[in-house]
Amino acid sequence: MLRRGGSAVDAAVAAQAVLGLVEPQASGMLGGSLILLWQPGDTAVTSIDGMPSAPAASTRAVMQTRQGQLLDPREVAFSPRAVGVPGTLPALWAAHKRAGKLTWASLFEPAVHLAEAGIPMPRQLASLLAEPGMVSALGDVAAPYLGADGLPLAEGARFFNRPAETVLRRIAALGPDGLYAEGRLSAIMAALHREPHPSLITATELTDATPRIGTALCKPYAGETLCTAPPPSMGGMVMLQTLLTVPPGDPADAWFMHRFLEASRLAEADRRRYLADPDFVPVPVEGLLDHDYLAGRAALITPGQTIERPRPGELADEAKASDPGAPQAGTSQVVVADHAGMVVSMTSTVNLHFGARRAALGMVLNNALINFAPPPPTTFTGQEDHYANEMAPGKRPLTPAAPVIVLDDAGRPVLAGGGAGGPAIPDTVALAVMDILANHRGLPETLAAGHAHAADPDHIVLEEGTKATALRAPLEAAGHRVEVEPVSTGNAFIQRTAHGWVGAADPRRDGTASGLP
Repeated sequence: MLRRGGSAVDAAVAAQAVLGLVEPQASGMLGGSLILLWQPGDTAVTSIDGMPSAPAASTRAVMQTRQGQLLDPREVAFSPRAVGVPGTLPALWAAHKRAGKLTWASLFEPAVHLAEAGIPMPRQLASLLAEPGMVSALGDVAAPYLGADGLPLAEGARFFNRPAETVLRRIAALGPDGLYAEGRLSAIMAALHREPHPSLITATELTDATPRIGTALCKPYAGETLCTAPPPSMGGMVMLQTLLTVPPGDPADAWFMHRFLEASRLAEADRRRYLADPDFVPVPVEGLLDHDYLAGRAALITPGQTIERPRPGELADEAKASDPGAPQAGTSQVVVADHAGMVVSMTSTVNLHFGARRAALGMVLNNALINFAPPPPTTFTGQEDHYANEMAPGKRPLTPAAPVIVLDDAGRPVLAGGGAGGPAIPDTVALAVMDILANHRGLPETLAAGHAHAADPDHIVLEEGTKATALRAPLEAAGHRVEVEPVSTGNAFIQRTAHGWVGAADPRRDGTASGLP
């Protein structure tokens, strides 16, 4: 798209169309997206929020019926009931209307050609399908990726997804209406209303979905201005709070990582109390990012000793009940800069790997609604607790997605990116931003470095098989409960240098960086 003279938005739309085919476990047209956009001449970074939302008939929690009965969370998570109203396609359409140069139809030519010729099985998709029990758990969703013997195809073997190819052709021709025209709406509704636990989404909600367009959340950091998606991106808020609570340091240094992880745990405690969709709940963004407030949070961090149970900070008249939340793992990251200077950072997701483990027209359905709070401890008594992140009609659940665009003192982008990896996103993106901006580390080295992140307030994760495991002994000595396990991130960044833009992609995933001279 860039070679044809297209914009960064054109390239991002084309990339997402392809990703729905080659990374269906992570993103697609029936998922959600957060898009940050900067255009030359802009005085602010634009935020286009196409994350899934709850249907109008929603109850207070996805696993709770209108009669207050609780459903099995494990069953609901992988059922149509967990599907949020998809927002990726409306967000892409809005971005293209705002900053596209090429025709909409031309942006889908690479995806259509790929689907027609056959899609080489990507490494990560093959790896996920090979996990014990995955194929049987996916049911019909796995069909395009299996050979005649019923086993997953090997990496590099070609597969075909004819239903998705047909849909992409119609989207190219008709815009977002192409997803629902000519009987396709009925097919999607049929998939949504299958038992057990059918969706509450109506046909009108699908066709009327629109993104929220606003301004990115920006704060000074390391001599630059760091911009990210505002709530309901809890990932952006946790990242900013953590970076602004502790000064930059060396991720290989145990004392620095102790402070960083403690700051992250404190930010996570704040997230659970205060963050939600700001269209429904007043979110004290400025209070949580206030310099004096964060200085008070930093004062809670002591050498060689963990905070046993991090508590949210006190902000006047903002009390909410605790919200444990849910992880997100099925996510893709795209970042593009074009010849005119436009920059896009886009994080797209179906939530967990393969979303609701349901498909319609060859496309995976998201299960974003499990990111709402679980049912409150008391039910329909008139005195029940209220969660900031409880489900409500039209409300967007929290997401750990944290796309970023960093501006220099002249207001021009110097760094952009984001990541995948569910609960690891806020910390791994924060550490990448810090290492690049404050430590001046190169992008490939930064993205390949071993990860450490605060998975939740109760324990931290060190990435197995990496140098990060050397932190285990000193962090455990400080009282941290440490788990060593794989961390499957998908971070991607580009950086403007004196010689032009450079880029790098996370070696843990199938991503790559490329550009034009």
